[in-house]
Amino acid sequence: MSGLPNGVPHAGRTRRRGVGAFAVLALLLWVGHAAAGAPADDPVFGDGVTAPATVFDPMEPMNRLVARFNQGLDDWLLDPVTDAYDLVVPAPARKALRRALFNLDAPAVFVNDVLQLEPVDAGVTASRFAINTVFGAVGLLDIAELVGLIGHHSDFGQTLALYGVSSGPYLILPILGPTTVRDGSGFLVDFWFRPTTYFLTPLSNIVFTSIRDGTAGLAALDAHGPALDALEASSMDYYAALRSAYMQDRAGQIWGRRSGRHETSLVYR
Repeated sequence: MSGLPNGVPHAGRTRRRGVGAFAVLALLLWVGHAAAGAPADDPVFGDGVTAPATVFDPMEPMNRLVARFNQGLDDWLLDPVTDAYDLVVPAPARKALRRALFNLDAPAVFVNDVLQLEPVDAGVTASRFAINTVFGAVGLLDIAELVGLIGHHSDFGQTLALYGVSSGPYLILPILGPTTVRDGSGFLVDFWFRPTTYFLTPLSNIVFTSIRDGTAGLAALDAHGPALDALEASSMDYYAALRSAYMQDRAGQIWGRRSGRHETSLVYR
């Protein structure tokens, strides 16, 4: 999965995330590498390169069709469901759900902090997970933030970017929404580091993922729906505006905590 808040690409009028298994991961990485060309200098250990300003979207006609399908699904099904969710569930409870979902991501975030050579961030992530799981009702309360441990987002798509893997083609997935070949592949890896992958049944995992990640992600819709509505109302070409917002947000997620490093990446190819 952007002047929209972090995480906007997860929201309804198409959200980022990939689906599949490790065979799909290998295929996605191969396609992305072949489409984007040879890897550039290592952005972690080297100076990186200046990226082009355009988004690599060779499948735009198909992506636009899928985006229209997702938007129709949004308008006819998900908006009413989200409105009902907002009506029935009080705002403090909705915020607590988002905090709990964020906490359950901590193992995947920790692994990626380590891979990204961010030991301080890894320590913060591990400490937050322990504190909030034990003393914060599995993350419904953010006790760690009260003692100065501020959370952050980190995923394997970011890790791949930091090691010089280009984003590859931009994609819109049915129901799940916007991603790239690299970020969709990264989601598959992160999925195996989430504790819910192992203690939920396959059907429960599908439901949980829809709540957390997909176009049906009620937590994401509740958090970012108004911003997406404003983007749609102010855009001549909503598809292009959302694509640009997604790619900018991803660049910010990758480099936002790394002011001491070269702030270009291969997000745009």
